[in-house]
Formats: sequence, structure tokens, C-alpha cells
Amino acid sequence: MYLYCISDGSLCKFGFSIDPARRLKTLQTGNANKLKLIHTVQVDEGVTKLERKLHKEYANLRVHGEWFRATAEEGENMLTWFEIHYIN
Repeated sequence: MYLYCISDGSLCKFGFSIDPARRLKTLQTGNANKLKLIHTVQVDEGVTKLERKLHKEYANLRVHGEWFRATAEEGENMLTWFEIHYIN
């Protein structure tokens, strides 16, 4: 299972999936903006709990649901920071 960051350049979606590339294709179908898979982190267990913690960590940037106000670079940095502090 993976935590992922998908971005349209100005917003990032943080979620989890067995296959982030497939998830990207599913999300692209319903989105007018071009989406890109920015970063993934493999998680061995507790992925739903980690996703909730990730969303809580960046709640001040939440726009709607799992979408957060962050550029692609910021989203990659956010997920990397989260990985260092909560996964590794």
C-alpha cells in the first residue's frame, strides 16, 4: 500500500492506494486540470491511520476533502517530511 501525493500544480491530493498510477488515471477522468503523480511512500501497515494523521498535520491547508493548497513541490516536501517523522 502507498501514501501518495497527486497535484494539478496548485492543489495536492494526499491519499492511499495499492496502485497510485491507476488512482491517478481514475482521478484524471473527473478533473479538467492535468494531474501528475508527485510522490509515493510505501507503507507496510496502518495506512488509513497514517493518512488521517497526514491530513490532520496539514489541516490548515485543506481546501476540500483530501485536497490541500500546495504546489507540486510543496506537496512532495510535505509527504517527504511526513515520511521522515511518522513512517521511518
